[in-house]
Amino acid sequence: MAAELDLRTKAEQGYRLVNGEAQGAVRAATIPLTRKMTASQAFEAIAFSTLHHFSANADPVRASDGEAVHQMRVGLRRLRAALSIFSDVLPRSRTAKIKAELKWLTRALAPAREIDVFITERVKPIGNAVEPKRGRRAIEKQFLTQRKEAFQRAREALESSRYRNLLIDVVEWLETLRSTPKKAGRTCIGTFAEEALKRRLRKLYKQGRHIESMSPRERHKFRIKVKRVRYALDFFESRYPNKAQEALKDLSVRLKKIQDALGALNDFVSHREIAIRAALHAPRKDRRARSFAAGILVGEEHEASKTLLKAALKQVRHLRPLKARPG
Repeated sequence: MAAELDLRTKAEQGYRLVNGEAQGAVRAATIPLTRKMTASQAFEAIAFSTLHHFSANADPVRASDGEAVHQMRVGLRRLRAALSIFSDVLPRSRTAKIKAELKWLTRALAPAREIDVFITERVKPIGNAVEPKRGRRAIEKQFLTQRKEAFQRAREALESSRYRNLLIDVVEWLETLRSTPKKAGRTCIGTFAEEALKRRLRKLYKQGRHIESMSPRERHKFRIKVKRVRYALDFFESRYPNKAQEALKDLSVRLKKIQDALGALNDFVSHREIAIRAALHAPRKDRRARSFAAGILVGEEHEASKTLLKAALKQVRHLRPLKARPG
């Protein structure tokens, strides 16, 4: 494999080896933002942290670690969320290209994540509930084969020159931003964070009241907005006083519940497509058995969708802007 940029320090890699974490998934780190930071400086700190987050998971993904695929996609989404939140701070030149490449990598990892979740959360739990057992075994075997193929495609993406160039391009782009900050980027981070969160929370509350009448695509877009606000809370957490941490945590929990409920509904759409394909393209000898197993999966998720929508709406109705101001 060709040389690849690695943002991990030797000390970090050493500690992971000692702790037996060398090949495991890497989670997001806390991002400390200081009071004196400008919006541009805060974005730089956040962007480097998210870049480190997703790139540190490359080796575990190559080793077919399902959690690493999830963490890599989370890191990519966090960086993409930062690009959206700080859009007024960033120049349009080259930013569009960076966003396009991050989106490419996120999509390249999507099949591996979707099939991994489907097997772990839907196929395996049905266990002996599916009769005949031949259908369960056949459908599980088929999806394990698909998982292997999806992870192979993920590895191919990470071993491509496009991925290696992406890492270098993001670092170069961030260094360029440092030398040519926009006027909006000189705003103190406290003021910027307060306005960014307040504006987005208002939009979530206004749009979320109609969540039950949204189409699957509209709910998916709304979920992305929820996710961005939740990431913003994580980014700006260190700038809120101690007395506001409880309210911050409560808001984050509510957003997480909305995100999880809508995420499950989004997964249902993917699962339905996967299950139907499995039944339609099954060998003749297993077609009825696989169709029966697929029908159980789809039926269970359809019934669960009603409860999930109500749970999400309940949390939306309690969304309120934070009273405390970040420093």
